[in-house]
Amino acid sequence: MRLLLLMFVLLFAGKPLAHQQKEAYTNIKFNQRTDMLEIQHRFYLHDAEHAAQRVIDKSADLISDPVSREAFAYYATSTFSLKNESEMTLALEYVGTELQGKYLWVYQETPITKDMNRFYIKMTTLQEIWSDQVNHINIERNKKVNSVRLHFEDKWQQVLLRDLAI
Repeated sequence: MRLLLLMFVLLFAGKPLAHQQKEAYTNIKFNQRTDMLEIQHRFYLHDAEHAAQRVIDKSADLISDPVSREAFAYYATSTFSLKNESEMTLALEYVGTELQGKYLWVYQETPITKDMNRFYIKMTTLQEIWSDQVNHINIERNKKVNSVRLHFEDKWQQVLLRDLAI
C-alpha cells in the first residue's frame, strides 16, 4: 500500500492540479477626483479561459489573443448591471481589459450622480456555466466598504450606501 501511495505521489509531483476557483471579484469605487464610478472585475484567468472556450469559441485564447479578451470582456460586461436608487439602469462604459499574473481584469465606468445612495446589482457572469460560481462585489466610498455576494439563484441585490456617504 505504501509503495502504491509513493508511486502516486511521484507520478503527480510537480504537476499542477489546476481547477476552477468559481469566484470573481468586482470593486466599485467612487472616484470623487474624476466624478466617475469605477468598476473593476477581476477573474481568475484559469476560470476565464475555460468559460471563454464555452461561451465564445472553443479556440479562445485569452492570454495571447486580444480579440478573445475583448470577446470575454463583452460577455462579462453584458452579465453585470447596476441600477440607481430610482431603479434606473446605469449606462456603464467599457474601458478595457488587462492581464495581471493569474488574473484577467475588465474595467467599466459611469459618471457619479446624485441618486447613488442605494444600488441594485445583478451579476450572473460565469453562473450559467457553474451554478456554484460566487461573484463578490465590494463598493467603496470615502474609504468605507459595503460588500455583497451574488449566487446563482440571486436576482437583483439591493445595497444601501447611506453608511458610505460623505
